[in-house]
Amino acid sequence: MGKLKLMTIVGTRPEIIRLSATIKCCDRYFEQILVHTGQNYDYTLNQVFFDDLGLRAPDYYLDAV
Repeated sequence: MGKLKLMTIVGTRPEIIRLSATIKCCDRYFEQILVHTGQNYDYTLNQVFFDDLGLRAPDYYLDAV
């Protein structure tokens, strides 16, 4: 039996920070799909948090601004 599937959706900087440890943990135990709504798509407002927190890139960007 494969891993359970899980979808995690983030959209704001506080969510990325708050969920960073949870995202890393879920990657180990679930087949997690990480979705970013694109709310803060600017590099300085978004990607820097993924880089600084050691998070992988989202699987999907919704670009739902």
